[in-house]
Amino acid sequence: MKKIPQDIVGDIAILKFPRRTLWLIKKLKARMFLKNTPTVRTVLEKVEGFSGELRTLKTKHLAGVRTKDAIYRENGCIFRFNVDETYFSPRLSNERKVIADEVVKLCKKRGTKILVMFAGVAPYPIVIARTLKLSGKRADIFSNELNNKANGFAEKNIVENKLKEYIKIVGGDAKDLPRKLREKFDIIVMPRPNLEETFLKTALKLSKKGTVVFYHGFGTCEGVLSEIKRDVGKKIGKITIRKAGDIGVGKFRWQARFKVS
Repeated sequence: MKKIPQDIVGDIAILKFPRRTLWLIKKLKARMFLKNTPTVRTVLEKVEGFSGELRTLKTKHLAGVRTKDAIYRENGCIFRFNVDETYFSPRLSNERKVIADEVVKLCKKRGTKILVMFAGVAPYPIVIARTLKLSGKRADIFSNELNNKANGFAEKNIVENKLKEYIKIVGGDAKDLPRKLREKFDIIVMPRPNLEETFLKTALKLSKKGTVVFYHGFGTCEGVLSEIKRDVGKKIGKITIRKAGDIGVGKFRWQARFKVS
């Protein structure tokens, strides 16, 4: 069988077929995939890629259990989410761990306030909170996400991972956070989607002197550095930047870290 492009999201496999593949062929290959992959209980076809402000996917059931709710484990945590209604990237598992370790090193006192923007079903808040818990540290983590359905799954994931005392959900548009929260944060994590808006000016309004910001940008290293300098100007110190994965052929995600001065 020719290799089919695939994504394994916990116990769900999402396959992508050439445009004119017959439905019967798709069904047969999906059943074969299910038979050969014991960890998968459902096979879906990717009908449309991630799109829209909420980065939602469109899939169609092919084989196995008729569900689109995935159960996924990483970094000692468990996550439940709907693959069509919420955005989740297993490819960012290592990136979440790297940032969690860096964040925990910065938490030196009880009461450190951490904001995670574009939090989705809360993988970053939960991995950070678990890492804090294992290290014996405490912090107040605010998880912000525009997608109400993602926030619903986030609430359940926080409870299931026994981290309710660490994380608070703050739903709604990130741009409304300065008015809604009326407080400043010690650490701001921005696993931002690939949008034109950087949201850096919003993050600056939620910062104070010494706030450390972790920002995801896309394209070239020079381009990401340029957009940071454009939107926050001279209000920050040295920027450190590293490659944090690819998003296509010759296209990369970059993780930039800087401190507000």
